[in-house]
Amino acid sequence: MSDLTPEEILQKKESGESLAGLNLVRISLKGKDLAGLDLHGVNLQYADLSNADLSRANLSGADLSYADLAGAMLRGANMKKTRMVAADITNADLRETNLSGAAVDDAKLTGCDLSASNLSGATIRRSEARNINANGAIMDGVDMEESRLDGASLRGASLVGANLSGAVLAGADLSGADLKKSTLIRTDFSKSKLSSTGFVEANLMNSTLQDVQAPAADFSLANLAGVNLGNAGLRKAIFRSTEMTQAELSNSDCAEGDFSYSKMTYVTAEGSNLAKCFFVETTLTDAKLKKCRMGGADMRGAIVAGCSLLGSDLSGANLQNADLSRAIVTGADFSRVDMTGANIVGTDFRDAKLEGTRHPGSD
Repeated sequence: MSDLTPEEILQKKESGESLAGLNLVRISLKGKDLAGLDLHGVNLQYADLSNADLSRANLSGADLSYADLAGAMLRGANMKKTRMVAADITNADLRETNLSGAAVDDAKLTGCDLSASNLSGATIRRSEARNINANGAIMDGVDMEESRLDGASLRGASLVGANLSGAVLAGADLSGADLKKSTLIRTDFSKSKLSSTGFVEANLMNSTLQDVQAPAADFSLANLAGVNLGNAGLRKAIFRSTEMTQAELSNSDCAEGDFSYSKMTYVTAEGSNLAKCFFVETTLTDAKLKKCRMGGADMRGAIVAGCSLLGSDLSGANLQNADLSRAIVTGADFSRVDMTGANIVGTDFRDAKLEGTRHPGSD
């Protein structure tokens, strides 16, 4: 039972008194003006605070588990290390709120506005956070494992070291966001906007990025083993020194991308646009690159052994010192390709176009 009645709480607010540390379990303050109130460490479990004005309130260390905060105004509130486990925060205004270290597992946050808020170190596991606005939010180290963020907007957000494994971000907008060193295993980014998004050193193993639009995204040093990037827009994306074993890139537009020094063994990229891409010293052993557009690609020193380039266009590509042993280039366009110093032992060039090609023995 609550230590105070709603009327007593409002009286204390008017007199500027603090409510810190009180027991207000199951209190009903629906739609009340509680702006700026000191509720530090208060027990508000199961409280009804729907549509209440808690802007600039001090709720640090408070327990709002199972509380109803739907539609509440919490802009600029201090909610550091606040507990909101299984709370309903649907459509709440949490702009510029300090939620660092907060525990928000199994909560409902659909439609929340978290723009410019600080959620660093918060745990928001298994929560419903569809269509939230977290543009410009600081979310470093946040744990959102297995949460639903379909349609969320996290433009320019900082998610360095975050854990989003098993989370769903289908149709989300993470343009310009920084996910450096984040753990994103089995995460669903399908149809998301990832323009200039940073995934440097992130672990995206077995994640789904099918149909994403990620021009100029940076995946350098990341783990993309088993990732599905099929039908993706990846123009000028960076994959330098990236682990991409068994990744799927079929029918994707990767023109002018940089895959240099990456491990792309057993990659499937059939029908993709890889024109003018960089594959300098990239390992493409046994990759499937059938019917790809690879004109003008820089593949100096690449290991393409056993790779299928059946019917692909590599016209004007640079394959100096590349290993093409056992590669299948039947029907491929190798016109004007520079293969100076390349290893072509066992390579199948049947029906390939070789006009103007510089062969391994050329000066």
